[in-house]
Amino acid sequence: MNKLPNHTALKEWSNVIEALGRGEQVILLRKGGIADPSFGVEAERFYFYPTYYHQSSPGAEPQDIAITHWCEAVRTWRVTEAAEIEKLLPFVVLPREAVETRYRFRPGQALHVIAVRTMRLAEPATIRVRPEYIGCRSWVSLEDEINVTGSVQTVGEDELQFKLSEVDRAIAASAARA
Repeated sequence: MNKLPNHTALKEWSNVIEALGRGEQVILLRKGGIADPSFGVEAERFYFYPTYYHQSSPGAEPQDIAITHWCEAVRTWRVTEAAEIEKLLPFVVLPREAVETRYRFRPGQALHVIAVRTMRLAEPATIRVRPEYIGCRSWVSLEDEINVTGSVQTVGEDELQFKLSEVDRAIAASAARA
């Protein structure tokens, strides 16, 4: 079995994972969850753990979830200016209000823009949701072994680099490279 060298997964909204899987989006916008005192990229390669916006009522969590994609972080920027939010909107499927909410959360911290090379697993991996996966945190360490053999890149390398150059041009003037 071929697997990532760690079991790290980033909790991300399922519609964002789907957009990454279709090649419609190649960046993530993150500041962390309520349980995270700060945010940082904890692993160069990680799985996507699908979540749904504020699904926090007890018993609302599914018992099993499907891991369908993993990625490699290839570039990061930090955005600290509100004016840059408008420039990021064409690159994400999140509605403006969600992007603005992520930006305003913890006003003293930068919004992380993470460029990712997304890979679709050859076979989805169904995993059991554990208590330590639940809650408003960004990163979880999965107990399950997930086979990445046969994964397929969702966007060709030339297209990925073109899209990343577009993001870079849009925000380069005021965003700091992380």
